[in-house]
Amino acid sequence: MQINPNVNLKVIKKIKSEGVNSNLYLVEDTQLGCKFILKQISKKKLKSADKYFDESKKIYRCNHPNIMNINTASQDENNIYITMPYLERGSLYNLLENKSLTIREVIKYSLDFLSAIQYIHSLGIIHCDIKPNNVLISDNDNAILTDFGSALYLNNSGNARLRNVYYKHIAPEQCTNSIIDKKIDIYQIGTTLYRMCNGNEEYNNQARKYKDLNSLKIACAKGKFPIRKKYLPHVPREIINIIEKCLMIDPRDRYEDVLEIMNDLSSVSRNLDWRYKKLEENDFVWELEDKNYNTYIRLYKEDTVWKVLSDGKIYTVDTKAKGYKLIRSIIKNKKMTLL
Repeated sequence: MQINPNVNLKVIKKIKSEGVNSNLYLVEDTQLGCKFILKQISKKKLKSADKYFDESKKIYRCNHPNIMNINTASQDENNIYITMPYLERGSLYNLLENKSLTIREVIKYSLDFLSAIQYIHSLGIIHCDIKPNNVLISDNDNAILTDFGSALYLNNSGNARLRNVYYKHIAPEQCTNSIIDKKIDIYQIGTTLYRMCNGNEEYNNQARKYKDLNSLKIACAKGKFPIRKKYLPHVPREIINIIEKCLMIDPRDRYEDVLEIMNDLSSVSRNLDWRYKKLEENDFVWELEDKNYNTYIRLYKEDTVWKVLSDGKIYTVDTKAKGYKLIRSIIKNKKMTLL
């Protein structure tokens, strides 16, 4: 006997997403009177009927505190539907849209979702779509990995054949080869960390400079996107080194294992509590969130001149880049003073 229940879900709103094969909605189960996230996947985007519930099965088989659970999986004539718990704080993408992260927050959230990636790798699964939109923040302030729509099982050789590609996080090898391995996840960890440190605006502005997808692919293949060595002044060298190693053009030069990234992140101890804020187009502030030591540094443009304000002193610099260099030095000296 087969039961086909009729579940009434009222759409509250569509959720902004970077997904290319699905739509996300906040819905209310009118029978239970509670909210869920509904993922709608067009059957036309899937190759065959036996693939319809691949994503839901992969998620269901994963039992990890930093991987999103699913409530139900169903279908109608045109679509597949997956319902998941509703987390009011939304995604890491949404968080980055509203504020910058301190280095301490970058490390905390990264260790959360990296733990999930390490786990699925141990099961022979690669995610293939790691990005801020696919990391949710729970009510307990934990990062939760979600969206396994592009996930693949590795064969006995540790490889899989590429399917979907999200262009803003495309790895260099994806531009020329359809055979991939877990190093694609390592690369996308790097792009996600880059966005967590520098913000969505910087990353998206860089992407918009390319006139079409092919131009962006060429830039990725050559290691020109995202721009290496371009980081906000408070980002410590240890974090930069981790990101750069994840983003190496040759996969063989990247980290071998997610656990190595977690170990390196856990050892970062500098500049943990600095927070960056953009006040206006050419006005920026760095604040140290330390109850025992309150300070801030301001970088702003007055007419055609860039200025840095710190400890009541104003310094004039020729360019924004030189302002960054000065702020990096000031933060380093303040750290030495605190010690």
